[in-house]
Amino acid sequence: MQGDPDQGHAPLHAAVLSCFERIDRLESGPYAGAWRRLAGVLAGLPATPEGALKAAVLTTTLGVVALGDAEDYEHTATLVRRCGHQQVAHLQNELEDLLKIGPDLPFTTAACNELARSVHIERVLVSAGHAEEDANAMAAKCYSAAFWLLMADVDPNDPAPMPRDADDLAQIVATRGVGAWRRIMAIIAANPWGPEVTRLAELAVEADLPAPASALQWCAKVYRKRFEEAERLEVAKEIRRLVAISGCSQRQFAQYIGTSPSRLSTYVNGLVTPSAAMMLRISRSASALAQGATWSGGLH
Repeated sequence: MQGDPDQGHAPLHAAVLSCFERIDRLESGPYAGAWRRLAGVLAGLPATPEGALKAAVLTTTLGVVALGDAEDYEHTATLVRRCGHQQVAHLQNELEDLLKIGPDLPFTTAACNELARSVHIERVLVSAGHAEEDANAMAAKCYSAAFWLLMADVDPNDPAPMPRDADDLAQIVATRGVGAWRRIMAIIAANPWGPEVTRLAELAVEADLPAPASALQWCAKVYRKRFEEAERLEVAKEIRRLVAISGCSQRQFAQYIGTSPSRLSTYVNGLVTPSAAMMLRISRSASALAQGATWSGGLH
């Protein structure tokens, strides 16, 4: 990949150069084949900010799995801080296909495992000269990267059967890969308020799996927020429909339901979700107006 002259992308280039500076260890280690395939991918990336980011994420992820040096965790934390955990996870998730390692996602599994080893990462960073507070912050960024990489392909429509007990869950975590873990997360994604959330967290604690327990609880929070956002937008869409069938302008309709135009605007645009009572009033009012109930247009 040709160098990007924009100095603002220096941290991205530093991440790529870091792996090339340790090329002897990469070529002599168990991931030598993966490194060679990645080098071919890097050569074809464009000399653009997007290309620089992709190169940085891919090489750093390989570095975490194949080398596990302090600089690999440092670069991961920098990328997450600079670009956001979800964007980094999206690019990390492409690595398995690019390297053509296999359908069981062994590389993604290894990346999630390594990035979630918070205590180990803190020790490595402290040994490399970082203050404990900084090491803790970088380890947290790495854990975030692991979580969002795990979440990248969770499919709520393809959940696994509930683990029978703590031993069953421990066996899945210890011996199976990201594909199986994602199907466990899909149980939560399908219904983040369901009793399965509490049950899975209890099983993880019982199995002495603190990292998976944290990930399961975090997954529930993420999907609750996503459901709430979707529901809020659905309510806003319904309010827009009701205002439309009423035949009134938003200003007129706001007067009819006893609220301000600005307040109704927040409902219509999904910025605020009305109370159940207000939603009922909006629905009844729209129906009444649509059926020709008295409307003078001059209410004050």
